[in-house]
Amino acid sequence: MRKKFIYMTVSLILLAFLLLAPVQAAAASSEGLLLWFHTLLPMLLPFFILSRLLIALDGVSGITRFLAPLARSFFGLSPNGSFCLLTGFLCGYPVGAKISADLVRENRITPEEGAYLLTFTNNPSPAFLTGYCLTEALELPERVPVSLLLDYGAPLLYAALTRHRQTFPDLSLEKKTSGSQISFKIVDACIMDGLENILKLGGYLILFSMLAKLLLLLIGSLPLCSCLTVGLLEITNGIALTAASPILNKRAAWALSLFIVSFGGLSGAAQTESMLQGTQLSVLSYLKAKAGTALLTACFAILYLGLIDLPLALPLPAVLLR
Repeated sequence: MRKKFIYMTVSLILLAFLLLAPVQAAAASSEGLLLWFHTLLPMLLPFFILSRLLIALDGVSGITRFLAPLARSFFGLSPNGSFCLLTGFLCGYPVGAKISADLVRENRITPEEGAYLLTFTNNPSPAFLTGYCLTEALELPERVPVSLLLDYGAPLLYAALTRHRQTFPDLSLEKKTSGSQISFKIVDACIMDGLENILKLGGYLILFSMLAKLLLLLIGSLPLCSCLTVGLLEITNGIALTAASPILNKRAAWALSLFIVSFGGLSGAAQTESMLQGTQLSVLSYLKAKAGTALLTACFAILYLGLIDLPLALPLPAVLLR
């Protein structure tokens, strides 16, 4: 009932935005549509189709042959779970969530392993972090190595801290796909699944782009508040605002951007929830994990600024705002 109320309230707000400020609403919608068309569609649609096909044909084990022993030793993952670990760190939001959900639906991993994977394998892609965030928006290409270490080290640390020392079973030993099952029906099903999911992402991106624009119109006179609020809502707009903020220097903008990227935004959470339909995986558990990971990332970034990037004599507020 609470979720229905939230959705209804947001829908009414966006409808009022369309009616009262049609030019700004249309511009925000166009920005979200263009971002989806130029970035998400060509990057994620082929991956959605191919990853779904690999899972359906039981082709995961060949890809994770070398990673699986390490993932099992450190995190207790099955070989199929290590595939989710690999793709979740390389391919960006919401691929980790989709692979976890697909593996659970296909009974390739247990729901418990899927829930555990969801807490740390749904992350920004290296291309987004290094290309858009650090190079294009912040203009800090020299921070690429430490940013990758912090933004990907934090979820791995979170996973290690929250692991209950169990080792998840390898369900691929119990379920094998025979050659007679391989047909174009499977390919067709994978293509339709990929198209359905990429269209969902486009819809969410448009809606959250409109919400971000509305927030900017309401609180645009408060730069730091607008950066954080919009960033927690949708990361692309949040990073752009943070990079252009007149009250943040490069160091503060960098730390705040890492926090925003690590959290993934409520837009990313909504996209993740759409990937989890038909499973027992919880988006609330995912949000708790992302909040914890984002706080770890921010703490490590501030420590880096205070202990390495700046002299120790500077107090912490000066590290961020000087």
